[in-house]
Order: sequence, then structure tokens, then C-alpha cells
Amino acid sequence: MLDLQTVPTRQSMARDAELTSGLQYHKAGKYDQASESYRRLYLADRRDSEVIFLMGVLCCDLGAFEPACQFLDEALAIAPNFREARGQWLVAMNSWADAKISAGQPAEAKRLLTRVTARAPGDAATLRNLGRVALLQGQPAEAEAKFTTSLTLGGDHVEGLNWRGLAQLQSGKYAAAEASLRRALELKPDLNQAHNNLGLALQRQGKLTEALQSFNAALTLDPSYGKARINLASTLRILGEFTRARHELEMVLAQTPDAAEALNNLGAVYQDQGEPHLALKTLARALKLAPDVPEIRWNLALTQLAVGDFKNGWRNFESRWAGCDSLRGSYPMPANRAWSGQALEDKRLLLWSEQGFGDSLQFIRFAKDLAARGATVIVMAQAELAELLRSASGVSSVMIQGAALPAHDYHCPLMTLPLRLGKSLETPDLHGAAPYLKVAQQRIDQWRPRIQARPGLKVGLVWAGSSRSYSPELAAIDARRSMSIQRLTPLLAQPGCSFFSLQKGAVAADLQALAKANVAAIHDFSAEWKDFSDTAAVIANLDLVISVDTAVAHLAGAMGKPVWLLNRFDTCWRWMLDRDDSPWYSSMRVFRQPRPGDWNSVVAAATAALAELASTHRPPG
Repeated sequence: MLDLQTVPTRQSMARDAELTSGLQYHKAGKYDQASESYRRLYLADRRDSEVIFLMGVLCCDLGAFEPACQFLDEALAIAPNFREARGQWLVAMNSWADAKISAGQPAEAKRLLTRVTARAPGDAATLRNLGRVALLQGQPAEAEAKFTTSLTLGGDHVEGLNWRGLAQLQSGKYAAAEASLRRALELKPDLNQAHNNLGLALQRQGKLTEALQSFNAALTLDPSYGKARINLASTLRILGEFTRARHELEMVLAQTPDAAEALNNLGAVYQDQGEPHLALKTLARALKLAPDVPEIRWNLALTQLAVGDFKNGWRNFESRWAGCDSLRGSYPMPANRAWSGQALEDKRLLLWSEQGFGDSLQFIRFAKDLAARGATVIVMAQAELAELLRSASGVSSVMIQGAALPAHDYHCPLMTLPLRLGKSLETPDLHGAAPYLKVAQQRIDQWRPRIQARPGLKVGLVWAGSSRSYSPELAAIDARRSMSIQRLTPLLAQPGCSFFSLQKGAVAADLQALAKANVAAIHDFSAEWKDFSDTAAVIANLDLVISVDTAVAHLAGAMGKPVWLLNRFDTCWRWMLDRDDSPWYSSMRVFRQPRPGDWNSVVAAATAALAELASTHRPPG
């Protein structure tokens, strides 16, 4: 605020005495008396720019920014070069805009700030507030630009650095966000919002231990900081520490029982812990409190599908385009041509892969239903699957993702098909007409001599899924669904079997480690494979596939090959709960972890089952 002692006064003795009295009242915080003095002076001379200016200052001190701006505009209209009035007007306009931002009126705030930039285009505070408005309006790139310009013009500003870090977070610039937030904390180590935002930047980069430290730092400063505790719980959940995550969320809910975000996260943890009924109850409550939050509906869908409530699950599964982190904002096709159940006779329907290889392999089964309705079915899929998917019943042609779109009447993402076709657990042919994927006999014959030359039961193995490193949460799931090859040592010691690696990627080191340990050899031909058709050709020559939750398990099931799924405790929704078979694949048997991380029990059960199978195996011919 302006130093009131420096305000010049006119040489009228009566005015001088009144103004001195008003200034003294103002400095003493006696605003009513000051207001009366200023009002009398104003009524005596409505052109007295100094008095009008002081009335604007007083309004600012009272938090009445709209009349403050009116008075200051009036003073500047009389005295355009009144430097103090110009500076106070900038303060008043930004304060008024700040009040609009706090009231959730960003459009009004932007209107006010646009006026300011017309008069003072290089004002750092105004640019900061414009950045905040852009954040509220979902424009993080514009927000970052405003904050950066503000920081360039005005130097380091703690809140500006914190807000820029938040904008960079929302733009996915996690390393840049980390740098902004660390600088903010250098200037103000007790800014708990910056600790929380830094934790998010670290979490998104997979720096989970550091993220925990940041969230805990925020909570040390303010134990009631619910957002930081929710984020702490989210990070613990990514790390698979479900019990600790649950405890943190229960602490939030003890303080704020209707915190929808905490309820959503707790529902997901209940699902991870194998308590679907608690998950359903908790997520339903969260959805009632926040019906427009897609993340809640997404988690509810996953739980509903896991317990077999396909009717509601498939409907809520559509929230994935807004509620799933890895899919948010990625719907690539025009919504007005999406198939929603229209007649398909003589229509061209484009089906497109939206997620991983396994999803495409699982849901391509429904192409035959669409062909039966008269559609010409075109599939847009990953290059590695293209040749194999051409063999699916009902598919007319396959194009590779990224190619120019063919002519089509409608389109549909593959994982929306169960909803549109009304599929449920009671659907007689849910598992498809297995095998619904085939591979050319010529390819099968190429591999037969090399595989059949090995003695005993021919068993294909997959022990690890590929790591989706672009998402710390998915990467953590990938680590939990995978195991080291050494864990399979008891199974590999089973006599009467020959083992073949169906693993793609960096497996050479694993296999070399087995060789050094004098464990039974795993035959590996993967270096010769170009796509999934090659994998399928090898599988066609095997007696059994044993796999963790990867695309190969789907491929074997789609081919009708006996497949044993070695499954983690916090199972994917599609393998459902408390059953050792699968409604999706009639040839599948599921071996589940009885507790998180317990691969030993799974391998022991599979080894016993393999011993029984090997003892009864009779080679063909």
C-alpha cells in the first residue's frame, strides 16, 4: 500500500486540516471516520484527484475492489499522469480479478485483466493472474506461457513458480514442473502446496520414493491437507502397499466423510485387496456425491466387470475416455459416426484397436456377430497383429494403425462392442467359437520339425509382461503381473517336458542366467519372429502354454490351445474373481496368487498340475 505520508496536499488550510484528519484516521485503521473525511472533501471538490485517489485506496483496504477501481479510474481521468493512482489501480484491478478467480468466475476475471493489459501490458502480477485464469479454464499451455513471461518480467515469484509447476504438470511436462516447484521451495520451504505439486511431478516420472517424501513434507506442515494425503495414498497404491494406502484414505475420510476423491481411491484399493463388495459400496457412494467425475465411474466399471455385472459394467466402461489416465482425451474418431446399434445391413463398419495387443485379441471375437448382421467389417489394428486378425471370423480386411482411413459408414472401438451387442456372462457364445483365430498351415509346418524333435510335453512359457513405462501406475502393475524366470525353476525341473520361450523382448539375459544355473534349457526362437502370426505358428505346435497376464495368454486362448494363466493377486477385471476358469476362453485355467506377491504358491500349484499332465501325456502317432 502507498505510504500515505507522501501524498501531496493543496495549500487550502481548511482542506489541508480535513485531509490531515482523514489521513490520520486512515493510518490508524479508523476507516469509518476516514471515509467521512474523504466524503466531505469529495463533495466540496469533485475534481480533487488526490482525495478521489485516497477514496480508492480506502476501498482497497476494505476489500471493496470494484468501487476502488471506479474511484481510481475517476482520479486518472482527471490526472492521467498521477503515478501513485496508476499503481494503485493496477493493485485494485488485480485484487478484483483475484476475488473473481476465488469465486469461480474466471471469465469475469479475464475480462478485468484484459483491461489491465491494455493499459499496462508488461505488468507481472496481471500476467500471473491471467495464468491462473488459463489454468481454471483448462488451458495449461497458455497458463505456462503467462507464468513464464511474468517470471521473466518480475523475477522469481514463489506463487508464480508454484502455479507454473502446476500448469506444466497438467501439460505432462513433468521434469519442467519438477524444476519450477523445486525453485519455489528453495524460496519458500514451507509452501505446502508446492510440496504436494512436486510430489505429483515426481510420481508421474516414476520417482515414487521421492514423491512419498514430498507428500509427507506437505503433511508435516499441515496434517489436515487432504489432497496431499490422497496423493500419498495413490502413490502407496502404485507401489502395491495397499494396506498403508487404505489407512491414509481412511484418515482423510475420518476428517471429511464426503470426500468423493478419497472414496474413489479407497474403492480402488478395496478392489486391489480382493474386497469387491466394499469397493462397489464405496464407489457407489462416491458417484452419488460426484456424479460427473469420470474417474469414479471408471473405477466402478472395473469392479462391476470383475464381479460379472456386465450390464452396468460395460455401460460405465465407456467413461474410460475421460476417466482412465492412459486414455484420457485420446478418442481419435468423429463421434457423429460412432456405431451405437444402428442397422448394419450393407454397411461398412470400421473396428479399431484402442489399447494393448491382448485387448485386440480378446475383443476381435465379436467381428463375427457384426458380419452376421450384414456388416462389412474392417479392422484397424497394430501392425504386429494385422496378419493374424485377418484370420478372425467375420473380418473382411485389416488395415494398420496410422494408414489413411478407408471408406466406412460407422466406426466402433473394439472394447465398446460388448455394450453395443448386449453381451453378458449368460451369453452362450461369450468365449467365441474357439478357435476364432487361426494361422496359415504353411507357417505351422515350418516350425513343426524343430519343435516335435524335442521330447515329451511341449510347453510354451511367458513369465513377464512388457513394461508400459509411460505410466508409473501401469509400469507398477506390469511389475506385479511379471516374475523372474528363476521363480519358474521348480516347474522347469519337471521331467517329461520340453519348454519353449514365447517371450519377446529382452529375455536373453534371463535365459543365460538359467543356463549358468544348470536349469533345464528353454528353447528360444523369438529372434526369428516378426509378428504375432509367427508366435501363433509356434503355439499351434505346442501342447500347452503357461503364461502370466500378457497378450500371449489371449492368443493361446483365442486359438483354443490349453493355456494356464499365472495371475497376480490384484487381478485384472477380465479374469474376474474366485474362479479357476475364464468365461472368455474355454481352454484356460487360472492359477491365482492367494496373497499379494506370492508367486511361490502359484508356481507350486502349476508344477503339480504339470506333473499330472506330463504323466498322462502320450505323443501323437
